[in-house]
Amino acid sequence: MLRSRREVGATAGAVVLAPLQWGFEPTSVVSSEPGRAIASFLLVLGVGTAVRYWRPGLIERAVDATLERPLTAPLYGVATAVLGWLVVAYAFGQALRIGGGVGQAAVILGVGGALAVAGFGVVVVGTGLMAVVDDRHRWTGALAGAGLSALVLLALPDRLGLVVWAFVAAVGLGGGARRWLHASRSIERKVKE
Repeated sequence: MLRSRREVGATAGAVVLAPLQWGFEPTSVVSSEPGRAIASFLLVLGVGTAVRYWRPGLIERAVDATLERPLTAPLYGVATAVLGWLVVAYAFGQALRIGGGVGQAAVILGVGGALAVAGFGVVVVGTGLMAVVDDRHRWTGALAGAGLSALVLLALPDRLGLVVWAFVAAVGLGGGARRWLHASRSIERKVKE
């Protein structure tokens, strides 16, 4: 019995792709506790390094804003995180309506952006801890934040670790959010006068 060219090509393609399926899957690495801890460590360290390189004073301003009112920073941070995730979820819904590769790319960019912002919050907390312990070595804050993020994910059970990690990130974002919100109010008052 003779096969058509299409059938032969399909079989050859399946044979060629079969070895690619034996590789590792990225989601399997992040699904384990050590994998999540390593990914978190690298994310926070990478975000801290990038921000130090491109916007040198941003971390110090965020740390100062957080340490200015450390008891209200978590409240502003959690409110900012919830609002941010609502905006991202709405954007995901709109992007998935588009469908295809554009929708998937928008979702990937949205998740990456949200993780980068959360990583920045953890860097701020790490830098704040270093500022409280030893004010001379604030540049080690990204490393301290990365270590803290990995420790939280290793020491606590799955979901609790993720919740605490998100809370730590929100605390780091809270000081800047509070300062931004009150700055815009003072500008509005000045405009009305």
